[in-house]
Parts: sequence; C-alpha cells; structure tokens
Amino acid sequence: MLRQPKLWVMVAVLFGTLCAADAADRVVSYQIVNAREIPKGLTEVPGDAEAGRQLYFDRTLTGCSGCHGSPGGPGAEADPNQDAAPSLQNLARRMSPGTARLWLVAPSILRPDTRMPAYYAVGQRSDPKDPRYGEPILSAQEIENILAYLLRQGR
Repeated sequence: MLRQPKLWVMVAVLFGTLCAADAADRVVSYQIVNAREIPKGLTEVPGDAEAGRQLYFDRTLTGCSGCHGSPGGPGAEADPNQDAAPSLQNLARRMSPGTARLWLVAPSILRPDTRMPAYYAVGQRSDPKDPRYGEPILSAQEIENILAYLLRQGR
C-alpha cells in the first residue's frame, strides 16, 4: 500500500516533465539582433489587431492596460495603484516592430531593471489544470496579435 502513492507521484512527475517538454517544443526560436530587437515575426501568420486588442485589455492574462492604460482608444485606464508605465500611444512612431516584440518577449534585455514581465518563456503557465500547462503566458501568435494592435495605434 505504501508503494502506490510513490508510484502515483512518479507518474505525475513523469507526466509533468513530458508536458513541459511538449510545451518547450511549441515555443518557437527567435533571434535577438544587437540586443535591441527581434526583427522577424514569431509566426508566419500576420497578427490580428482585434484579437490583440482583446488580449491587451484582458487584465487576468496580460495586465497590459492596467499599467499602460488605453493606447488611443476607449477602454481601461492605467491603474492608479500601479507605478505609471509608459504610454503606448503612437508606439509605431517611437519604435520598430522588432523592438516592440522584444519588449513583450524579453523586456529585461532592453532594460534590466524593468518591472514589465516577459510573456514568452517556457513554464510560465504553472497550473496543471491549465490546458496550456508549461507554456508561456502568451503564444507566439498572441504576441504577434498584441503587436498588430499596438502598432496600428496612432499611425
């Protein structure tokens, strides 16, 4: 009887390891150029700006609007309890798509002391009940969708 719980723990660990390995397979590789940008999109499919808008305002998943407010449209305003993050208004005029992509994927490369979280690292979804367990917070396509939304603002 005592060996059965150990067996189940071993099975759970093995399953978790396999799921994490599978999640790592779903993270696409990317190249950071000059420690300033990821010039090539993470997917071959262009971003969907409307899907990106929905993600941007989803405070349970990304929290973008809670810190950055609404970039050029109606919606959530920045949370007064948070330190103000830069406005994303006219982002397309201020930085390249590759730099904006790096801010979402690995912001600490651009600013090591940033409080902005990375949204594209293996293992960020840590709830075993999550169907995307072991994956990044955002998929490659979701990163591209948010970029499409942000880069169309103020053009």
